[in-house]
Amino acid sequence: MKMLTTAILIVIVTSGVDGQQVKFKKHENVIYGMISGMALLMDIYQPEKSNHRGVIFIGGSGFGVYDSYQRIYNQKPLKGDYTGDQYAGKFAQQLVDKGYTVFFIDHRFAPRYHYPDIFYDCQRAVKFIRYNAEKYDIDPKYIGAMGHSSGAYLSSMLGVVDTTYQNISKNPIDSLSGKVQAVVSLAAPYNLADFNPRQDSSYNFIIKTLLNYIGEYPKLTKGNFELSGLYAEASPIIHVTENDAAFLKYHSTDDFIPYRQAVAMNKTLTETAVASKLVTRQGQGHGPIPDMNEIDLWFKKYLEIK
Repeated sequence: MKMLTTAILIVIVTSGVDGQQVKFKKHENVIYGMISGMALLMDIYQPEKSNHRGVIFIGGSGFGVYDSYQRIYNQKPLKGDYTGDQYAGKFAQQLVDKGYTVFFIDHRFAPRYHYPDIFYDCQRAVKFIRYNAEKYDIDPKYIGAMGHSSGAYLSSMLGVVDTTYQNISKNPIDSLSGKVQAVVSLAAPYNLADFNPRQDSSYNFIIKTLLNYIGEYPKLTKGNFELSGLYAEASPIIHVTENDAAFLKYHSTDDFIPYRQAVAMNKTLTETAVASKLVTRQGQGHGPIPDMNEIDLWFKKYLEIK
């Protein structure tokens, strides 16, 4: 968690993926909320040629187990670096290149903080963006979310859960919707109690990550983890309704987050009449490579870009 800082505006010109110059404003360290004197921060990338739609981007971090991961993989490439093994950040930069205003958010980290606080930070970011939509030249009715791993999970939760506080808060931001209208997820978990058995090499990492995030172990019944209690409450697949965001999901069959989760989420969304597409990758592990043109078309359709 960063301490209170002052927002900085920087104008950047960089080369896009097609070699064209892309000019955008970067608003650094924008405060979108305060928790016990600590600032919740986001960086905002506002392209000069805007399509007037905003996308919140949440990096994978194991909910904070490796908080440097978020900084390296997400923010650095947005300064013009397309080289090396940077993962999520290069895709976010391509959104900026295509005219989307991208909001990179920080959130409270596990294990000091747990669900639902971390998720509430993400909802607060959506509310803040919606409240300040005119300032950033976007339409408040249509906001997208995209993320990788834990960030894809949080983005997915933003597509199926809404929380407003009209009766307990005097802050007008809190009365706004914290739900997005379109989601793109890369390697997301959708059922937090479903992971591979103890013999799998990823078991210890997964169980530690979930313990840090939820604050307790899932219930064990006859040798199987049960989707109940906080694990059910925190799982996107439990919350699906017909009014949810459109979901475009990328998942590799050899991911340590079981591919069956993406299949089950896609089935649940489709059966509930929610627009949904699962793109299956082979041999890409926990880093499925998305098709940015497909993502652009998805956001254009479901964020209603004319």
